[in-house]
Amino acid sequence: MTLPLPDVARLRPRQQMAMDCAFCARWLGASGRVLGDVCHRGFLFRLWVCIPDCQAAGSTISATGVEQT
Repeated sequence: MTLPLPDVARLRPRQQMAMDCAFCARWLGASGRVLGDVCHRGFLFRLWVCIPDCQAAGSTISATGVEQT
C-alpha cells in the first residue's frame, strides 16, 4: 500500500526537516522510514514517517495530510 504524500506547505518546520513524523508529528529519533521526496518552492524535501508505529497511518489521510473522519 502506498501512502499519499502530505502537502509540504501544511507541515510544521520540524516535519519538513525530518525531525518529526510527516503524518503524526511525533519525534522520530533514530527510527523512521522514508515516505518519499517532494519538491516545494524549488526545494527538495525528504519526508519521514514513524511507520509501522505511526498512529495516523491506520487512518485515512488525504493528500493534504489532513485526517479524514
